Amino acid sequence: MKTIRLLALAGLLAHYNASAQQIIGRVTDKTGRGLEGASVVLAGTADGATADSLGRFRFATSAPAPYRLTASYIGYKPATVEATPGVDIRITLAIDPASLQPVVISAGSFSAGDKNKGAVMTAIDVVSVAGNGGDVANAARTLPGAQQIGEREGLFVRGGAGNETRQFVDGTLVPSPYFAAMPGLPQFNRISSPFLFDGIIFSTGGYSAAYGQGLSGALILETQDLPDKSSAVIGISPMVAVAGVQKLAKNGKSSLGLSTRFMSWQYYAKAVPQNPEYAKGPAYSVTEANFRARTGKTGMLKIYANFGFHQSELYRDDVDSAALLDRFASTDRNIYLNVSHRSRPGEHWRLDLGGSLNYNSADISRGVTGQDKTQVHPEGAAFEGKTADYRCRERSLQGKAVITRYLGGGHLLLAGSEVQIGEMDELYAAFAEGEWRLHHAVALRTGARWEYSRLSGRGDLAPRLSLAVRTGAHSQLNAAWGMYFQQAERRWRMEAPILPQAKATHYILNYTRKENGRLFRAEAFYKKYDRLLKTTPDINMNGSGYANGLEMFWRDKKSVRNFDYWVSYSYLHTRRDHLNFPMPLQPDFAAPHTLSVVTKRSFEKLSTNVNLSWSLAAGRPYYDFAPGGAIRQQGTTRGYNVVNFGLAHMLSLFPKWKQKDFTVIACGVNNLLGTRQVFGYTFSYDGTNRSPITLPATRNYFIGIFMSLGIDRTEDYLNENL
Repeated sequence: MKTIRLLALAGLLAHYNASAQQIIGRVTDKTGRGLEGASVVLAGTADGATADSLGRFRFATSAPAPYRLTASYIGYKPATVEATPGVDIRITLAIDPASLQPVVISAGSFSAGDKNKGAVMTAIDVVSVAGNGGDVANAARTLPGAQQIGEREGLFVRGGAGNETRQFVDGTLVPSPYFAAMPGLPQFNRISSPFLFDGIIFSTGGYSAAYGQGLSGALILETQDLPDKSSAVIGISPMVAVAGVQKLAKNGKSSLGLSTRFMSWQYYAKAVPQNPEYAKGPAYSVTEANFRARTGKTGMLKIYANFGFHQSELYRDDVDSAALLDRFASTDRNIYLNVSHRSRPGEHWRLDLGGSLNYNSADISRGVTGQDKTQVHPEGAAFEGKTADYRCRERSLQGKAVITRYLGGGHLLLAGSEVQIGEMDELYAAFAEGEWRLHHAVALRTGARWEYSRLSGRGDLAPRLSLAVRTGAHSQLNAAWGMYFQQAERRWRMEAPILPQAKATHYILNYTRKENGRLFRAEAFYKKYDRLLKTTPDINMNGSGYANGLEMFWRDKKSVRNFDYWVSYSYLHTRRDHLNFPMPLQPDFAAPHTLSVVTKRSFEKLSTNVNLSWSLAAGRPYYDFAPGGAIRQQGTTRGYNVVNFGLAHMLSLFPKWKQKDFTVIACGVNNLLGTRQVFGYTFSYDGTNRSPITLPATRNYFIGIFMSLGIDRTEDYLNENL
């Protein structure tokens, strides 16, 4: 009897397969962008599918002709079209004025990228903001929540230290995004080119449970899929040389890219004197390679590799003796490899797999020399610790998997797991999140993340909640609450291996209005620290703190033709009891008021862009702690005030070439007005002398020429089309 049933079932399946017709096609908006998650249903049947990341769909049906397909997507008008089996069908959906644009959960986050036409910043914005050197992280400093820090690397967000804002590439954490730190100087970001990325999200809190190990914020970067065409780039300036090529396969299903850039201050420092004095470099080289390929019908494989090298040696006056110099030398190398794969294992499913490898080595030497640069060994407590050699070798591996289930009505569920294996510890994480469209004007995101440290034997649960409510035709309210955890830096865990994770709780409320090329955003926040690192009287996590404030952002791209500007303002009130603080104090990296103004004016007839940025910040506190921990002296630095200027002229040097070149001649001046910046002070051992921490030079100059073949970005530079 069982055999008969199996034969009958096999017969039915064979009959179905023989009579089934394949319905294939793509759902897009009017710009041609695929609408991932769009629902496609065959009228009069239960047959249908959900569009993949490119908007494509495919399903089989045994229903008789004629075939009529109805496609729907939240925020767009449904559309019904005739379909022919086996013929690729294009369905274009228009925005529904009744439901307006879909409500977006965005508390604490600014999104940017080539695919997000309503973005706050684009890749062109990043390279055209005067003074940031084309660095994604530096460009984010002009957005609300970020502090204007000029003497160390990192994004300092809402009263948090620079290491509290983490960077992610294709879902995985970048353990060492910056070159090895130098005293009193900011370091460069190894992964900085904005044109690598389709998606850029700068989150100052409230980010997804899929991301962890960041107390204050996250810079989330998604690399591009396949390029539209092959291209090449070459550039030269007195400090920088760049070259790169991106080759698209003839079948359009894979691409291979390789680029390198080298920068050295050796000759520039001779023309423009610097303080400190550079004996070597600083010199940097970054080589990047990428491979991208379509796998199967829905898969996308992306491999990204980055190799960075840095070397520097510098001298500055010793604060404890006018006859001596402090020497600092550093050589560091970093290899970062990121592999990710995205696929659609089913009509309503998406699978993201990712992994990364990071190897970082740093050799650092400190010492005291005479004026002739000969090393000396002065005696006394003031010079203890000024002579040292430090060698660091750090390796880490990561693996991550995320499965997403798209549900009807715009709902979705995702779940995943992650492992981070470092030199000292193994961190395991599991997370789940759901996004619920409760109404056409209400969206809710609920999630939780659990992290377990093998070394400490302790697990932490981080629940998170976000809500978005549309309040009008072009406005919405957003709210977010969540807990965030982060392990202490490796140098502290080497002394105290079983430290618990630091903990912060975020509360965020914002209002956003976007209409006709103008964006206004206001956000209030409160952040509470329950565990911060303390280094006195011993290393522990008994510190605490809080930060609250108000931020505003305004961008206008329409009021004046060919003129784009934005204004961001941040008010911050914060106190921290951390490190060697004897009591809760305002940290030395936190200014209560910060203002940034960015303007960009394009002259189409001249093919020229003129850019200005102006950043203001109130003075930051400084402290001199006595050896016993008491505050010996304190005060507030002068306010920060920097105007940066940039100019870019676009032209074609070889217009008769088969592949017309796109050439940019760029120049710029940082700190155009020559205002003196003081970021803090270095104090002598006995507190009787102090030395200001300032810019290496009053002004910084740049000029260069860059040529690309294959991709003409003239319109992007002039009209901000990205």
